[in-house]
Amino acid sequence: MVSTALLLASALSAASLIGSTLAATTEQWKSRSVYQVMTDRFARTDGSLTYPCNTTEGLYCGGTWRGTIDMLDYIQGMNFDAVMISPIMENIAGRVSYGEAYHGYWPLDLYNLNSHFGTKQDLLDLSDALHERGMYLLVDMVINNMAYITNGSNPATTIDYSVFTPFNNSDYFHKYCLITDWNNYTDAQTCQTGDDIVALPHLFTAHDDVQTLLEDWSKDIVATYGIDGLRIDAAKSVYPDFLPIYVDAVGGFMTGEVMDSRASIVCDYQTNYLPSLPNYPLYYSIITAFTEGNISVLLEEINEIKKLCPDPAAMAVFTENQDIIRFASADDDMAIAKNAVAFTILFDGVSMIYQGQEQHLKGSSTPTNREALWLAGYNTTSELYLLLKNLNAIRKHAYNLDNTYADQQSINIYQGGSELAFWKGTYGRQVIMVVNNQGVTGGAYDLILPQSYGAGAAVTEVLTCENYTVNDLSQLIVKMDAGLPRVFFPTAYMEGSGICGYNYSNVTYSELKLKNAGDSSSSSSLGATSTVAPSLLVSFLLSLMVGAFVGTA
Repeated sequence: MVSTALLLASALSAASLIGSTLAATTEQWKSRSVYQVMTDRFARTDGSLTYPCNTTEGLYCGGTWRGTIDMLDYIQGMNFDAVMISPIMENIAGRVSYGEAYHGYWPLDLYNLNSHFGTKQDLLDLSDALHERGMYLLVDMVINNMAYITNGSNPATTIDYSVFTPFNNSDYFHKYCLITDWNNYTDAQTCQTGDDIVALPHLFTAHDDVQTLLEDWSKDIVATYGIDGLRIDAAKSVYPDFLPIYVDAVGGFMTGEVMDSRASIVCDYQTNYLPSLPNYPLYYSIITAFTEGNISVLLEEINEIKKLCPDPAAMAVFTENQDIIRFASADDDMAIAKNAVAFTILFDGVSMIYQGQEQHLKGSSTPTNREALWLAGYNTTSELYLLLKNLNAIRKHAYNLDNTYADQQSINIYQGGSELAFWKGTYGRQVIMVVNNQGVTGGAYDLILPQSYGAGAAVTEVLTCENYTVNDLSQLIVKMDAGLPRVFFPTAYMEGSGICGYNYSNVTYSELKLKNAGDSSSSSSLGATSTVAPSLLVSFLLSLMVGAFVGTA
């Protein structure tokens, strides 16, 4: 293989050590809620709300990093504390029958930025703007392939490898072959994922030189731009033994895409190769549970993931992204959407919401699921925008009051024909979530949760701000109506949440506990003896012990 590229990469890596910034760890990311931006389709520098963008043509529409900076108030208004952006490297130029490289997944030169998205200073400014707000930056990465326009010619004979930087020789790539079985992981790791219009030459990621170049380039951009984490595109197509090497070399949080519905496959990747993956097995069960009326499938998949994955709390939970249908295209019922969003934000893992989900967009496939958001409008009073604001607020508040919250797995406390209820967190200050798949036609009724908070405890339903009192049998009688989700938190600990009239603050559990100790009504309600089902007693005691030792900060 040629050595000039290696020398350049080494120089870049050495330079990056000066003033380098370490990416955030997996543990630090577990408490984060991510808003995923497709850079070209999120916001333009000129702030236009009318600039035309024909999604089906697949052309650049003019979204930029500078435009993203200008819309951070919109994102943070939903209480997100991390933003994911499209791949940043220079892509191939030119237009084919299905469009251009607006998405960022057709790399040409790793050492140059995509000028359509902005300049080096623009990206630095975006990183700085996020960090000034206490937010993290997650960058999508392509380490599997480069791209070359063949326009119907045979990729095996057409590609000029010398145009790529730094992989400017065919020796850096596998010999051309086309994947015929997407469930065959050997094919996925040796063949290209493109076609004969845009070929995606497959990098030989088992080779030392390729690994070194990718590691050094990645370390440089993480340090240069203050990147807090990486999403590895098409991780299933990367030589698997390279993935842990890459993670160790680059450092920080990484979540790698393995689009597979089988928990056995995805959890094996987490066991052996990557600290985190987008939780596709959970995604497929969410779709089935909420849009196909089979709520039990979701609980079955949750139990399977708990059994097979070593760290479910590190997985990324989502219901939309740039590669799959919009949730509303499967079912546009607003109540169903609210339940799916509530589960996405409050269940175990790093929650991720794709741009436009808050506006209930309905693109049914790629590329119609990649709408320019400015054409839909940045409506800060839409139902899902306001829902996300409250869900993220209670999520952040629960983490703030309990530094073990991220790693405590949700416990299923109720299963009905159309409902599931979960609690997450240390007993006495846990979040309880009730979701269902009834839709807007669901009627009004009372749902009895036999295990919840202590008898007499005062709790607040944070989506309606209605206050409840747990009865003497420690039952929480939940008022269900119109198929809407319900989310509960102890009223005595709502201060600092920013919900239901409470101000935002960095109040700690210890401070609230001390304050509540002087309130006889709060003291009696929080200190009442609870009636706990035997199946949950061990979990309660464990959470109490964990909270006593490390969860009272």
